[in-house]
Amino acid sequence: MSSTTMPRVVLLTSPGTYGSIIINTLAEHAGVELVGVGLTNRVYRNTGLIGTVRKSVQRMGWRYTAYNALASNVAWAVLQLGKRPSGLAACQQNVRPIDDVNSKETLAWLNEPKPDYVASFYFNQWIGAEVRSLPKHDCVNVHPSLLPAFKGPDPVFRALQRGVTDIGLTIHRVADDFDAGTILHQVGHTINPTSSVFSIYCECAKRGARLLGDWLATGDQVNETTDPLPDKTTEAEQDDYATFPTAAEVRDFVRSGGTLIRMKELRQTLREIS
Repeated sequence: MSSTTMPRVVLLTSPGTYGSIIINTLAEHAGVELVGVGLTNRVYRNTGLIGTVRKSVQRMGWRYTAYNALASNVAWAVLQLGKRPSGLAACQQNVRPIDDVNSKETLAWLNEPKPDYVASFYFNQWIGAEVRSLPKHDCVNVHPSLLPAFKGPDPVFRALQRGVTDIGLTIHRVADDFDAGTILHQVGHTINPTSSVFSIYCECAKRGARLLGDWLATGDQVNETTDPLPDKTTEAEQDDYATFPTAAEVRDFVRSGGTLIRMKELRQTLREIS
């Protein structure tokens, strides 16, 4: 890729607070051209909204369900009332709700802008081989941990649950298995153990989008590495793929002093998103 040509990027993310931060940060990055945004449907397939809420409460409890709803659905509704996030304008409103990222319709949409990269960040669908083969250069994902540590959909919760404060961000190639592709770039950072899951994810969204933009802008100048950064997790934790927490785990987390979300933080974050 020529150093004078900005890479064309289609972003796959989630509607809500974290996705909005990612969209705006990447749209403002001077080194990339955001040409499309795909927004995942957070409703479980074949269940509908009510069925999704019921299933979520059964699996993860009301606390975690409420946190997810506030950070995603409620936040997105508030932001959309104000025609935010403003970063959607960067891709000329080439925005698509995605029920199935591997469908023929989505494949056609992804291919239309001829992206150099398809990048996923806070996206909850499995990305198949056809999608991965579409971009000119690569299909990558940003994961908020130092892989292979804390694989799974909520690494921040798992890190706080286990008392780990040295985490980070990983850019890796998307593969058949979740969080298992070749590690391309990593940056470590420390989290405050008294912070809420929500506030840490907001910071990870901002840091991760900046990191992604920087990495995409350098393109082929970045050397791949299959060696992860050293971290302080155990071997068992590195090999573990943890799903969403159970209601009992969330209850124990809260009882031990952990916090999922603070309403003051949510209101402040929503005010700050342009």
